[in-house]
Amino acid sequence: MTAAERVARHFHETYELLAPEHGWDTQETTRAKPWGEVPAHNRELMVATVQQLLDDGVIRPGETLDADA
Repeated sequence: MTAAERVARHFHETYELLAPEHGWDTQETTRAKPWGEVPAHNRELMVATVQQLLDDGVIRPGETLDADA
């Protein structure tokens, strides 16, 4: 799994966890689903977004993201 995929997965999981606390009702197709069960087009967009942020230097991977965890 690439750094972009790891960030996207963690973002998805955290977003779904925090959304209800902020009064947000997330999409039924992604709600509380593990990363592997999120529709491919959603995963691909999230990974592409994170990859662009990495490429632009907006975010930088650290030791945790560089590891194959």
